[in-house]
Amino acid sequence: MKTEIHILVVEDSLTQAEKLRFILEKDGYEVSVAKDGLEALDKIKVDMPDLIITDILMPKMDGYKLCEILKDDKEYKNIPVILLTSLSDPKDVITGLKSKADNFITKPYDEKFLLSRIQHMLINLEMRRNKISEIGIEVYFAGHKHFINSERIQIIDLLLSTFENAVQKTKELEDTNKNLKNAFGTIRKLENNYRNILESNIDSLIVIDSEKKILYKNPAANKLFLDKIDDFKMDFFDMNEINIGTTEISIKRENGEDIIADINISETNWEGQEAYLLCIRDITEKVQLLKKLRVQSITDELTSLYNRRGFLNFFQKKIEYAQRYNKGLVLFFVDVDGLKWINDTLSHNHGDIALIETANILKSTFSYNDIISRIGGDEFGIISLDSNPEVVDKKIQKLVANQDALNNTKKYDFKLSISVGKSYFDSAKPVSIDELMSKADELMYRNKNAKTTSDYRNI
Repeated sequence: MKTEIHILVVEDSLTQAEKLRFILEKDGYEVSVAKDGLEALDKIKVDMPDLIITDILMPKMDGYKLCEILKDDKEYKNIPVILLTSLSDPKDVITGLKSKADNFITKPYDEKFLLSRIQHMLINLEMRRNKISEIGIEVYFAGHKHFINSERIQIIDLLLSTFENAVQKTKELEDTNKNLKNAFGTIRKLENNYRNILESNIDSLIVIDSEKKILYKNPAANKLFLDKIDDFKMDFFDMNEINIGTTEISIKRENGEDIIADINISETNWEGQEAYLLCIRDITEKVQLLKKLRVQSITDELTSLYNRRGFLNFFQKKIEYAQRYNKGLVLFFVDVDGLKWINDTLSHNHGDIALIETANILKSTFSYNDIISRIGGDEFGIISLDSNPEVVDKKIQKLVANQDALNNTKKYDFKLSISVGKSYFDSAKPVSIDELMSKADELMYRNKNAKTTSDYRNI
């Protein structure tokens, strides 16, 4: 502990003064503070410090003048004075010598270095207390003559402290350079990692400028564009209407193949210039799979007709179309007679054949624009916009004729028998889908009840 050592800090900046006070008191020194040279002189007269640390630039009286006054006073000349300076001008050293300052410490200072200089000066003060001589010398520096009347020891201490400060700053500069070198090494490593990520990414990554000039493309991009990316016009998006985010696009490749892709566009900075990063992912297979799944979700697996979901979906759309254009439509309900007998007596395989042949007959009877569906079990539904009664009757006659033609081939151990019911939708007097289905179902069962087992049993 150094509680017997009193240090006076002369500093007009309250922040800097309190910072110094904190450092010194933490190291065990007693500290007092003056805001300028005049206040410092008043404090010294009341309580002489063991050491003074003073800033140079201060109002009323600067650090040089304070030091000069103290060193010319027999009572205070032996108080060591440390000048805090940025040493931005070499003439600061000459001015410091003229003022007979004992030491320089450059700002910003390192805490440990400051404390070591104070300790050094206090030790030297004790050693040299009775060994002080005087010297005067005239020097020429920076275009002017200067007379320095400092003691030899002061000159040595001042010059050594200046040199030590320079060494300290050189060390700090070396440390900074080392840190910069490490930082640049880290940056290069991160850059290499970034490049590796770009190069190994399975998505196509392309960097372009505002003129669509390609600044970078990864191997996946070359593969996607069949190594013709540099010749590609990139007309799948407009730079004037560029959407930051993900968009689905269609791309025609060099070989004429169309692919579907998700493209995500983001703003970036590439080697110091504003640019756009395009991340393109080929989703053709995914889209085709989803399309296939959507088709499967509305398709009957056995007959390849629409299933009940598809039937109801298209039924609603057909009704909306009929209402919009003031048209009518007709719903046919078809049922395979005796399917249970075929399954139980012959086999379920025969039952499947009966359903498949029914689907084939319906396909050959109705047109491409008609919606043909297997809505469940042995029931089929057909929706047609051609609701002219004469046309409807002809379709039913054709259906029966196609059924008879199949039976005349005698290919199977059963006769295919189909019962039909129909209902009409009038856009002027609209009814619900359930009502239409109920009406067609009722008429179909009337037709079915008029049949006998001989209609489907091959006897």
